[in-house]
Amino acid sequence: MKQARGFTLLEVMVALAIFALVAAVVLTAAGRSVANAGRLESLTLAGWIADNRLTELQLQQPPPAIGREERELVFGGRQWQTLSAVETSGTPGLLRVTVWVAPVEPASSREPIAERALTSLSGFIGTAF
Repeated sequence: MKQARGFTLLEVMVALAIFALVAAVVLTAAGRSVANAGRLESLTLAGWIADNRLTELQLQQPPPAIGREERELVFGGRQWQTLSAVETSGTPGLLRVTVWVAPVEPASSREPIAERALTSLSGFIGTAF
């Protein structure tokens, strides 16, 4: 009758090292996936906000005046800031509008909205009806 033989200490250590490497790679990939999902959610919400703001300006009667306007709002359970810039387009009866959207930051570390914006959207508004 043969005697049963177990794993040597060296074999167990090698198996544990391989398992640790695989686990570290899987955890790193999972962490990146979660971070990317959060970033994509923020970009999607910012895109919706920009689209909504541009549509509001396009439907506004009378058309908005040339200039800039900052607003704060809550959307998707988060605080956001928008900057809307209305300027001439070079074509009579047409205004160019650019909307930047950024998450609200503490007042002490606040950069201009256009510099920290997650997204921006441009469009045009007809002023001659």
